Amino acid sequence: MTSLNRRQFNRALIAVPAATLVGTGVGVLASRTVSAAPADWNAHLLAGVPSSPGLKHQTRAGDGTWKPSWEEASTPDAALYSLSCAGISKDLHVVASVDGNTVSHCARRGSDGSWTAFRPIPLQSGPTGAPGVAVASLGKALHVFGCSERGNTLYHTVRDADGNWQPSWVTLRTFGTLISQVATARVGTTIDTAVVTDGNLFHAIRSSDGTWSNWGNIESVAGEIENGVLEVALAGFGSQLHVVALSSSMEAYHAIRRADGSWQRFRKVTAFANYSPYSVSAANVGGELQVAIIDWADSKQILRHNVRRADGSWTPVRSIPGTGLTGRTGNLALAGTL
Repeated sequence: MTSLNRRQFNRALIAVPAATLVGTGVGVLASRTVSAAPADWNAHLLAGVPSSPGLKHQTRAGDGTWKPSWEEASTPDAALYSLSCAGISKDLHVVASVDGNTVSHCARRGSDGSWTAFRPIPLQSGPTGAPGVAVASLGKALHVFGCSERGNTLYHTVRDADGNWQPSWVTLRTFGTLISQVATARVGTTIDTAVVTDGNLFHAIRSSDGTWSNWGNIESVAGEIENGVLEVALAGFGSQLHVVALSSSMEAYHAIRRADGSWQRFRKVTAFANYSPYSVSAANVGGELQVAIIDWADSKQILRHNVRRADGSWTPVRSIPGTGLTGRTGNLALAGTL
């Protein structure tokens, strides 16, 4: 399976009977500055399904326990496709492709757990179709990236600290081939963004003054991912960027971009050696890298999770409780909040 047919693969799974689904999704992530111990943080996992209604929420507490079941989140009266989320203090912000043609935003209030309604983001000069989306927080602002369905142009817009959106999107770059996925993360005072296009993984950095670096192929400096890149997730830890990538042969890789711009090269994540992940989401949660995957096993989608500790060790992979998560297929997003 190549990176270019991932969307078709996901949509084909709509035909899979609901009884075979343990958890599903596609993820992109955002990170936050660590200011508390891991036990003080919550990991929020969102699953969206392309049927109406279709957004579910699950929480993993700092002690490692999950809620007994998934809960309904802010639910649009339309199909939900691409999905991404980012934490700002105690609040969780969500950006999603709703009904195949609208990029919308909602938030979960950390004070009481209530949800705002999905509201469209201004789409002037922005992505069309069922766009892929990614969001990261920087201070109290949100940076949102999108690409049109079967498009090769990457767009960017910003929601400021007062909640106002830019009136139109900005075109960042047009690639030579179709973009199959976008991921982004805060890294210190910068925004790191990656795209998957034709099995290749490109990366650029937005500085605090709003200027962008050149786009570069990560594999040229961090080592090759066998059989091409299927999907990627990013997470920021201080001035370091962690990259979790899936190959088209459903193997997981991990690399780190250090503060000086050098790379710890891609290595296969042995914790996932016995699984077949076709989708990944990741986040910095209290200084630890949390990773959620969609494992394709025995014609089932199984949602799984593990953690890379601060010392570089990985915990065993465990299944996430599936009670309350129904639907044919979906999208996945992971973020941390206090």
